[in-house]
Amino acid sequence: MTHTKEKSMSDVVYALFHYRVKPGMEDRFQDYLGKVLPVTEAQEPYVLGYEIFQAPDGSYYQHEHYENEAAVWKHMELTADGQKDWAEATEMIQLTMVGNLTQKFRDTFLGGGGTDFKPFRSVSR
Repeated sequence: MTHTKEKSMSDVVYALFHYRVKPGMEDRFQDYLGKVLPVTEAQEPYVLGYEIFQAPDGSYYQHEHYENEAAVWKHMELTADGQKDWAEATEMIQLTMVGNLTQKFRDTFLGGGGTDFKPFRSVSR
């Protein structure tokens, strides 16, 4: 069996966040959820997945899956008000972006720290 880079793998972007909500900012975090999730579900078909998990220590792990880099830009623009709430309410522990990303994207989203990975190999079913 030969494993090759899938064409679809070249465009998709994954955003993986590990973060905590700052003390006293729980309501602001809930504001973010109330603003962003309904918009993402109803108006953003290019957002292929948006999942938030909570660890026993109260920190969160967020996994977002986009059709391509342009979809991330559109998502950030459409949900800008809620993104402000998220930025104010949370403290980033780790940010990882996966996909073929432009330098502009890296500078904008990873400029303050974070890691990015380019597609290498994949087996999909």
